[in-house]
Amino acid sequence: MGLLDEEFWAGKRVFVTGHTGFKGSWLVVLLDHLGAETTGYSLPTLGDPSLLSAAGVRDICRDLRGDVRDLPALCRAVEDAQPQIVVHLAAQAIVTRGFADPCGTLSHNVLGTAVLLEAVRRCGSATAVVVATTDKVYRNRGLGNDYGEADPLGGNEPYGVSKACAELVTECYRDSYLRPVGIRVASARAGNVVGGGDWGESRLVPDIVRAWHAGKPVFVRNPRHVRPWQYVLDVLTGYLTLAERLCQGQAPEGPYNFGPRADDTAVDVASVVALAQTVYPQGRAILGSGEDTSYESAWLRIDASKARRELGFTNRFGIDDAIRETFRWYRLVHEGQEPLTVCRDMIRAYEKGEAA
Repeated sequence: MGLLDEEFWAGKRVFVTGHTGFKGSWLVVLLDHLGAETTGYSLPTLGDPSLLSAAGVRDICRDLRGDVRDLPALCRAVEDAQPQIVVHLAAQAIVTRGFADPCGTLSHNVLGTAVLLEAVRRCGSATAVVVATTDKVYRNRGLGNDYGEADPLGGNEPYGVSKACAELVTECYRDSYLRPVGIRVASARAGNVVGGGDWGESRLVPDIVRAWHAGKPVFVRNPRHVRPWQYVLDVLTGYLTLAERLCQGQAPEGPYNFGPRADDTAVDVASVVALAQTVYPQGRAILGSGEDTSYESAWLRIDASKARRELGFTNRFGIDDAIRETFRWYRLVHEGQEPLTVCRDMIRAYEKGEAA
């Protein structure tokens, strides 16, 4: 599909941490579509609704539960799975929760990354590892900047700092332990990912859906904040393209940004709400002042030219199609369609570069 080589992925043993989350569940469905043999390792979900439960994701992979910081348990799981490719998604990924629990966030995101890479080192079966971090690893330089992989790491809140530290841990393990034994490692820094089946707290899309399905207006805290919005299948296809190229020796190791296409203009939160209203015409929004969350950067965009240059990868969907496909998923499921069927139909449409 697209840049992905289905013959390459057929039968590949893939180990995914964090498979119970929004992106992780979509990744399991995508890998199942490609014919891979997926083992997922994650903490239990915090509750329903979740894409994992709604789409029956646990039935299309080997579903393991455990703490990614538990080195003996994770080593046993990796050794048993003998993965050829590892994708590390497990994380505490909510910015507001990171602010409330900085130590827990640092523990999950920094120590969890180190333990995963140590388990990979001890097992030795993998050819490639992709560690997912975030666009928020960059030191904030103010409005109007597009951050590239060579820009300094930083962060002004616990989640961003934890992911910047995870990048350093990844670099350390890559250079000191994994590269010398032929295991190739890269990190993937993606922007704000949108897609159906996200029910996370303090996220724009789930907040909109919850409010509008209840017949209420959604309150938008920061309507003028700009984010690098992108479709979940674009991001995950980027991750798998990176893993594929690493295995084939066709891409350098190191960090990669995955962000909007070069021809996509900067889009703020209010514009996302307006696009959502094309799918939910009755949806109402109350726009806030944007003054209640000063720890969040008002402007955040990343430069994805390295992925285009080194991987030949660019997002297939622009922001308009990404938002419409996202809200179409929720509408179809709300109307009674089976979530896994909707996911698979959307994967097939994405293969063809089609959006409704």
